[in-house]
Amino acid sequence: MPDVFTASSVARQLDNCTFCPKMCRFACPVAEASGREQYTPQAKMDRLNQLRRGHVAWTEQSTDLLYACTGCRQCTTSCMHGNEPGLVLLAGRAAANARGAGHPALAGYPERFRSREQRLVEILRDHVPPDRFADSAPVGFWPGCDAIDKGLGDIDAALRLFDRAGASEVAVVAAGQACAGYPLLAAGLVDMFRWQAARVAAALKPYRTVVINCSACVYTMRAQYPAEGVNLSSEVLSLAEFLDRLEKRLQEAPAPSCNLRSVYYHDPCYLARYAGVMDEPRRVLARLVEVRELPGARADTECCGGAGLLPKTMPEVADAMARARLRQVAARGGGTVVTSCATCAFMLKRNAPSGVVVQDLASMVSGQDARSGPG
Repeated sequence: MPDVFTASSVARQLDNCTFCPKMCRFACPVAEASGREQYTPQAKMDRLNQLRRGHVAWTEQSTDLLYACTGCRQCTTSCMHGNEPGLVLLAGRAAANARGAGHPALAGYPERFRSREQRLVEILRDHVPPDRFADSAPVGFWPGCDAIDKGLGDIDAALRLFDRAGASEVAVVAAGQACAGYPLLAAGLVDMFRWQAARVAAALKPYRTVVINCSACVYTMRAQYPAEGVNLSSEVLSLAEFLDRLEKRLQEAPAPSCNLRSVYYHDPCYLARYAGVMDEPRRVLARLVEVRELPGARADTECCGGAGLLPKTMPEVADAMARARLRQVAARGGGTVVTSCATCAFMLKRNAPSGVVVQDLASMVSGQDARSGPG
């Protein structure tokens, strides 16, 4: 058995979930969006427990349930035992890979990851003016892979905000990496994740503080790097936290024009539940507009479907989760939703119904593409 199953805490969590009366049954957005009982946290943990005990053979079909999870931690907030199904299921994916029973949608993922990262590094270098990069700086802005892949305009908006605040200490990180490695963890590729984390830690060492607009990678760098023995000397901040630190300087600069009276704020799961970043983005937005709360906000936020590689393993369910989130806004007459994670912004934008506009935090605050709507 892999070492993870010898840990008493993992075995205890698996047993607790296996014999639980499903108190978190309605807290799993994957189960709710799919309408399938087999995707409840209890059923997924029970399957991993049966695999661990040898009662079920390790096959692609039997491990399929392990990938029906974004790791959003919503089930943990409903668990009286504090179990962490999201993290335990990630360990189960590593065990599945070790037995050649990983998800077929992730076949060849190591090479796909390397190829994508190389492509994104080149895109960022082509898009951002050369004088914005620096080999070392007090603050390094490292946008994150999904921001480069799907939100170049949001990167431009962040750079404009830094300029408006007179934050000359900020430079775009000049590195050969674009991703902190969270997707590798989500794929169960622990050894490759350690390799990527070591490369990233070395590349970021010349920057005292690193700012990133990916909620999952903020958590990964803060928690999973040290858990895997990788020492990251830089302070890691989400873009929302850094903009909050710049607030005084932004207040002294001319505010952008904005026709909106209010916006809804969507809390990214990995920022709110893992990193506790909830007040900072609201303070930044409150400078311009009234911040309205969605049903399920702050630590009770609902997942957009973007994490855990769910868009690759269960794309239809991932999109259904994003649509379910935005229906809450449409039901109130529509409006603008702002979030502070490139992955969340992408998932919500591509699933936004008529009357609902989605913006990244930096673009909203900079005034880019700000549109009027119901307030």
